[in-house]
Amino acid sequence: MFVRNKVTIKARRHKSSWNLCCDGILCGKILDFVKKILAAAFFLGLGMAWAEGQYTARQLAARFYYDLGPEQADVSSYPEKQQGNYRIFAKICSQCHTPARALNSPLIERGDWKRFVSRMHSKTKITSGAVMSRQDAQAVVNFLAYDSQIRKVKNKIVFAAKSKELQALFEDIRKERVRIGVEEDRKKTKEPAPYTGIK
Repeated sequence: MFVRNKVTIKARRHKSSWNLCCDGILCGKILDFVKKILAAAFFLGLGMAWAEGQYTARQLAARFYYDLGPEQADVSSYPEKQQGNYRIFAKICSQCHTPARALNSPLIERGDWKRFVSRMHSKTKITSGAVMSRQDAQAVVNFLAYDSQIRKVKNKIVFAAKSKELQALFEDIRKERVRIGVEEDRKKTKEPAPYTGIK
């Protein structure tokens, strides 16, 4: 309890929030309302900041240009077996990275996919929560090899154009990441105090 200017101010713990009472004027319900208003203002400001940005969080986090492509493939015309393999691929490959990485990768040949999936299989052994059985790995290789022949070989002109577009986008995003890094470093740098003539 504190006494200041003849007004008694008490602070006490009530339920899950602090009740501050000044002659009974300010109570916990008002504080809860204020907290909600402040939280809403914070998230509104955060949303506006993202809206003003040119790129999404997923785009800014891309490690390769093919991460920026579609995360899903239209397999409705594929054989039923390959549609099943696709479902396994989508489940397994989304554990550690976006499925877009494989779907938009320049890899085509089965041997390349076997090496790629073999590396991923090894990584799942050291990645918490990630699982890939030998059967899953074989299904993923089968799908990627088949899909590559359909989308990347038979429709190579369309795929090449899309790849070129993704590469240009990735270069722009790389520049944006550099700009953001410079801006963050600038904010962390302490501004020198103004010279007052006194040493």
